[in-house]
Amino acid sequence: MKLSRGNIVLCKVPMPTSELKESKLRPCLIVSKDLNNKRLDDLIIAVCTSNISRSQEPTQYLIEGDEIVETGIKVPSVVKCKSLLTINKSMIIKDIGILSENGIRKVNECLKDALELK
Repeated sequence: MKLSRGNIVLCKVPMPTSELKESKLRPCLIVSKDLNNKRLDDLIIAVCTSNISRSQEPTQYLIEGDEIVETGIKVPSVVKCKSLLTINKSMIIKDIGILSENGIRKVNECLKDALELK
């Protein structure tokens, strides 16, 4: 499976409330750069959720409309750019879709805000 920046993948995400002993299947966006995705066993991901109540926050990118189909996500969801994790590639179940180029640009802005980058 080719894992690239912008891919939406279904993966086992450790649950922070369980001291990382439990995991939950969640869609996530790969945000690490492709050079690292090819050469390393780990990826940096941003967690996605269908809880869109905070979708207007500058650290969240809302996936809606036609983009839902492209990403493989079944319902409107947000990419939580303040919820970044480094996971091993073995935690990925499958590749389910890809974010649009425009979506990636907007996620970049959300990441800049979340990490206070200029």
